[in-house]
Amino acid sequence: MSEIVAIVEGQTEQTFVRDQLAAHLGGRGITIWAVLSGKTRKRGGAKPWESTRNDIIRTLKEGRFCTTMFDFYAMPKDWPGREDAGQHSWEYRGDHVEQEIRQDIENAMGDAFNPTQFIPYVQVHEFEALLFCETSKLAEVAATLSDRPASYFQDKLEQIIEEQGDAEAINDSFEACPSRRIKKLVPGYRKRLHGPIVAGRIGLDKLRVVCRHFGAWVEKLERTASGDAPQD
Repeated sequence: MSEIVAIVEGQTEQTFVRDQLAAHLGGRGITIWAVLSGKTRKRGGAKPWESTRNDIIRTLKEGRFCTTMFDFYAMPKDWPGREDAGQHSWEYRGDHVEQEIRQDIENAMGDAFNPTQFIPYVQVHEFEALLFCETSKLAEVAATLSDRPASYFQDKLEQIIEEQGDAEAINDSFEACPSRRIKKLVPGYRKRLHGPIVAGRIGLDKLRVVCRHFGAWVEKLERTASGDAPQD
């Protein structure tokens, strides 16, 4: 059985790994669990790169597969590739940072680096982008937090998708990132509580088809069942 440690940004991602990815991968003989990055591991948010790099290297030296789940949005500028990723179109920003992260870890570990063990993943642009994969599910939860009907929220969410063209294209500016768009529509929305609920209602199969970058990551995790992760 393959064992994967997912080093993640916050409790929302930790819950998602536990409730969805672990069940999905468990059926393929893969165990995955998530830990927050940093020394205290009590508060979420991407930490300075040096802290997360140490977590990754420590995990790899233990002989386990290691993956990550961090938002591109609000990622510290000291992370490899983050500062110049904006030069790329949105489809390639996550890939660019992932490649630079991999290179940095390889440089730090030298001959001890096993490329098949490390599967970096950066969410484009934020976890909440996944919730736009099926707006009806997000609208259902929004309606329970408001006196407006689900149809009202679905119309508003569909307008956002139409404007942006893709769930993962919803951008990373302060006012226009996915979580703030949701919060503006639904003031009662709580990321840690409602995010995993909506994602669970949508289901992993739909998430991976609509969000292609996310789907590619899940496929790489699945392939660890054979003992090898794909190398980029």
